[in-house]
Amino acid sequence: MIAAAEKPMGRGGWRPLLITAVVYTVAMAGYTSWRAERSSDFRDFWETAREFRDTGQVSSELGVHNYLPFFAIFMVPWTLVPLQVSMALFTVFSMALLAMTVWMIELLFRGEIGPSPSRATLVTIGLMLPFIHSSVTVGAMNILLLFLVVASWMLVERGREWEAGLPLGLAVLIKLLPAVLIVFFLIKGRWRAASGAIILVVGFGVGLPLATTGPTRTQVYHEEFYRSALVDHSARATITAEKPRKAKYSNQSLPIVLRRLLSPLDANAGEPEDRFFVNVAHLSGRNIWLVYLALMLIALAAGILPLVHGPSWPPQDADELARARAQFGVWCCLMLIASPLVWTHYFVLALWPLAVVAHRAEAFQQELNRPCRLSLSLLVIWLIADLLMAWPAARAAGVHLLVVVALCGLLAWLGRTSNGGGARFPAQPLPHGRGSERCFNDESLH
Repeated sequence: MIAAAEKPMGRGGWRPLLITAVVYTVAMAGYTSWRAERSSDFRDFWETAREFRDTGQVSSELGVHNYLPFFAIFMVPWTLVPLQVSMALFTVFSMALLAMTVWMIELLFRGEIGPSPSRATLVTIGLMLPFIHSSVTVGAMNILLLFLVVASWMLVERGREWEAGLPLGLAVLIKLLPAVLIVFFLIKGRWRAASGAIILVVGFGVGLPLATTGPTRTQVYHEEFYRSALVDHSARATITAEKPRKAKYSNQSLPIVLRRLLSPLDANAGEPEDRFFVNVAHLSGRNIWLVYLALMLIALAAGILPLVHGPSWPPQDADELARARAQFGVWCCLMLIASPLVWTHYFVLALWPLAVVAHRAEAFQQELNRPCRLSLSLLVIWLIADLLMAWPAARAAGVHLLVVVALCGLLAWLGRTSNGGGARFPAQPLPHGRGSERCFNDESLH
């Protein structure tokens, strides 16, 4: 899938990719604006923010019930123009953030922006296209979250840890999933990055609603959020409820996938004429819950053990840097594995860990002139999962969640302490971009 490439990819360089992106952005801006009044995430976000602007109250009746009260206030500027215009602008905004994310990934892995995109980056984008398109179509926040997560890691690599906490904190305020990355930074000993994120989350997550709605309403809104997001839609509620919420096959979270696989649960909930089942067993809710807990413990161990026994920070060579990037990728996978709700478009958040594997495969090919079988196998499996998305039963069985679990395991192996795998998995080249030396020489990182 990724061949050796010492020469630029061709005379076109970045131009074909940029032209394709611009044409796609313009087309999607028109399409999303045309369908803005119909069902879409962004319409719900926009209407909730407009309700707050008009009444000063945060409503949970407009489809937005798993977001902090901060989010409705955060979205208010988008309501200053009509929904159709706002949707088109948000589409352009999302694609611009995606372009910046690609730029950051190229800069991190290559040390500079070359005359052409790396094959690894092109492969990563190609494998992510279904989820990028899905996110853009419904106006989801996933591309914004992806940008903030990668920006946070890039700032950490550059030794700007206080600043790194700002995009991560904003990501957590928008959606709780990236909160697991604060745990990563705490275990990794990156106190300033974690502290910056926590300060921002507490300061704006509580301060902004306090300033705009008052203490009583702020407390009520956060209690409603707790009941909805952390109780009604929790993993335990999904597994043990007789009729779990969000049971349709597009939801590929671990709790609902286990529920479908281990008990006879309709994977097309709400549409009796099209019912179908993918279960291979018939276990009780209690037993499914025990299976879930066991799997989560294994996943957490895969994330924590490489950090506890891993190399110190800052990285002293390219191999240690590659391991740190893999460890961060593990926790990006854990965002999805630990989430009680994972719609198909959420998988765009796996772009960073997938990029780590793709660039590992490319570096291996260039340095040893032979394929890296494990990395290539994972990329091929992801491609097969993309093709299987058209089959509802595959989505009901959690096809992409299973690949994310495999991706998490591979990255955990790559992020381990032992240097014995160095010959089999060569590290990425050291970055040579301006200021990148701080990643290794800035004494403030110690």
